[in-house]
Amino acid sequence: MSSNQSMKIWQVLLGGIFAGALLMFLMVSFVLPPDSTTKDTALNAQNSDEPLYWVAPMDANYRRDGPGKSPMGMDLVPVYADDIEDDSPGTVKIDPVVVNNIGVKTTLVVARPKTQTINAFGKVHYAQDRVLHVHPRIEGWVERLYTRTVGEYIEKDAPLYALYSPELVNAQEELIIALNQNNRNLIRAAKSRLAALEMPNKLIEQVAKDKQVLREVTFFAQQSGFVTELKIQEGFFVKPIDTMLAISPLEKVWVIADVFAKDASKIEVGQPATIQSDFFAGDIITSQVDYIYPNLNPQKNTLQVRFLLDNPDFTLKPQMFVNVAIQTGNDTDDVNNTALMVLKDAVIQTGEQDRVVLVLGEGKFKSVEVQLGNYFGEYLEVLSGLLEGDRVVSSAQFLLDSESSINSDFKRIEAPENNDGMQVPSMQMDTEDNDETLSAWTNAVINEVMADERMLNLSHGPLDVFNMMGMTMNFMVADSIDMSTLQEGASLHIHVFRNDSGMFEVIELHVLDEAVDVGMNHEMGDHS
Repeated sequence: MSSNQSMKIWQVLLGGIFAGALLMFLMVSFVLPPDSTTKDTALNAQNSDEPLYWVAPMDANYRRDGPGKSPMGMDLVPVYADDIEDDSPGTVKIDPVVVNNIGVKTTLVVARPKTQTINAFGKVHYAQDRVLHVHPRIEGWVERLYTRTVGEYIEKDAPLYALYSPELVNAQEELIIALNQNNRNLIRAAKSRLAALEMPNKLIEQVAKDKQVLREVTFFAQQSGFVTELKIQEGFFVKPIDTMLAISPLEKVWVIADVFAKDASKIEVGQPATIQSDFFAGDIITSQVDYIYPNLNPQKNTLQVRFLLDNPDFTLKPQMFVNVAIQTGNDTDDVNNTALMVLKDAVIQTGEQDRVVLVLGEGKFKSVEVQLGNYFGEYLEVLSGLLEGDRVVSSAQFLLDSESSINSDFKRIEAPENNDGMQVPSMQMDTEDNDETLSAWTNAVINEVMADERMLNLSHGPLDVFNMMGMTMNFMVADSIDMSTLQEGASLHIHVFRNDSGMFEVIELHVLDEAVDVGMNHEMGDHS
């Protein structure tokens, strides 16, 4: 080929390139609109009514391009551009139909009086401060015993026993000698000695009148009551150190109740209480705290609280079991007697953290951390984390918490900005660069509990974030989970995490009341 021909070919190619460039410039400048860019196109798509993607209601990591079913068998929920704008970490939005289907119920956080009914189990006892123990004041022999059985009722001034005592005979003779001498000082001293030996006054006057010594001296009951101890029989030789019998009245009795140690600080003397028993069904006895014992019962680890009850008809019997309800914090006029409270059914207690699912409105929910105080019946005192008027979920909150807690900051407000004006990163992990730190929720069924190894053999549902289908395998169990409560065959909702060693670990779980479909063929075998 000649040099002239080569030159012509190059001229034609250069001319074509120039013409093409000119045509492209004209199209960009005059045919396409000025704002037709890739970025603007994507923005318009986001601002349209079309959903960005579809997610499982209970697992934010399960995403699809179109509608369908989640691994739990629930309808996928559409997510729009507006749904992900201006929301704090952990905020989830649930379709109202789904909220209704899973049975979400809510309750308000309000200030309530610190009143509580403390229920305790008690037993009736004789009032020990009214029990009379009978001792002889002198040595002698029991010649006659007028009561022979424990439990017998004795009226005041009824005869108890007759005693023969040589010393008592001598004291009577001294009185007779003093009377015969008509010596007032000796008479007074002799009568005082007989009274000190507890010889009844009417018998002393009888001896003084008849001037005859009584070989046997009868002693009488100083109060009415039941014989609760009987340690003598006829013919016994007794000394002043001996307890012969005990007489216990029943007109007033003690009820001693065992209060759990966690409620001990709430009990005060004077608090009202009601007492009931199956032995007198339908009757309610009112009383108040009479005495609080200083020490805990070492066997039961309970605080013993005493009540004094009138019992004129002997309705209450010693050793009878009763139910005691103590009313605490009844001073409703005290402004310091109120506290912010939340229904205890709304609180999720994991052992390491207490949290609730806060209702944000417009179908949005978020798990937030709370600090709790004392129990007051079915309510818990809220020390921080909630405000009066907040609404929280009280039913099905575990399902909502499963999704929200994955990346929640557990704060009521937006995460604060740092000094550089950058948003504080949430707990959501990068799904591409940090695969070993991902976590996900799924359903599972316990096949075997290996408590010593802290492992569970589970048949579980799909774990898409790990690219795992449903299968049967072994999982490590976090130290915070109490394995003694887990049983074979139980249905679970588990939070799975891949630890540094590459093992899959259950870091949180909820035991479900009903059997679940884990979405797998149980004949796949063990893949651990």
